[in-house]
Amino acid sequence: MGNSSSTHKISAQDKAILDMKNQRDKLHQYQRRITVLTDREKAIAKEMLAKGDKPKALLALRRKKYQESLLAKTDAQLEQLEKLTSSVEFALVQKDVVFGLQQGTNVLKEIHKEMGGLEHVDKLMGETAEAVAYQQVSIVGLCFIMELICV
Repeated sequence: MGNSSSTHKISAQDKAILDMKNQRDKLHQYQRRITVLTDREKAIAKEMLAKGDKPKALLALRRKKYQESLLAKTDAQLEQLEKLTSSVEFALVQKDVVFGLQQGTNVLKEIHKEMGGLEHVDKLMGETAEAVAYQQVSIVGLCFIMELICV
């Protein structure tokens, strides 16, 4: 069941993609924490303003503004990380496509080798054309003989 050994090896590329996705998840968690802090600072500012403590309200708003700047920086980092992850994944797909093309080319070369090469195919086509021409001549001759017999 769960004890069977896996036949799939984890490549360095797979590990790098996993690491980038883990980092992306950590950034999302960080964004959520910053959002909670920003909301808390906003609530504190409203509370202090309601109490008439303007300096503490302004301090809370400065802290909120700082948290929002961190959030903007985190958004930029997250965007870069997602672009990088997509680029790496696409490069791996391209690598697989190139490998498939190479395999197909090798198979075609092997088939051409089995067919005897281009010269052999040209020779065979020539022989086939000669055989068709001979067959047509034979049919014309046979029709001519049939006409003579029927007359």
